[in-house]
Amino acid sequence: SWASSTPSPQSQSRSLPPAGNSVVIRGPTGPAASDGTYERNLIRELCPPGGMRAEPPEEKLQSFRQAIPSLNPDLVCPALLDALEDGQPWIIRAKALCVMESSILVAEQSGGGGSNPYADFFHACREEIEPLATHSRSAVREPAKRVLKALGLEVAVFS
Repeated sequence: SWASSTPSPQSQSRSLPPAGNSVVIRGPTGPAASDGTYERNLIRELCPPGGMRAEPPEEKLQSFRQAIPSLNPDLVCPALLDALEDGQPWIIRAKALCVMESSILVAEQSGGGGSNPYADFFHACREEIEPLATHSRSAVREPAKRVLKALGLEVAVFS
């Protein structure tokens, strides 16, 4: 019974990590937490609120491009969408759009003509991106248009 003071052999054979701890998976790019912490931190590094430019630093963006094949799109894409949310500074949104564009294009090139999980995810969430194509700041508007174009979507032109 569950209240017995002697643990059963079945419960002794199972060993789960203590609650609250994440499992670390070692891969070709180093440690990656299975809870998405690694990916969220990566996006935070690429899209900080400060800086003089509305684009991630080229060296960090290049490192990200090289890591894309080994990253989990199911963890990267939501972190990028979070950076587009209302209330985020415009500069974070602009940088996130640049990272989105890179992820779509690199996954397309390295996918060998197969599916592109980044494009599929962002296409399904295009309602989050489309309004940014008419943003008052060109630093947000232009990368949003490039992302929509990379997704094969029409960019509405308002005069």
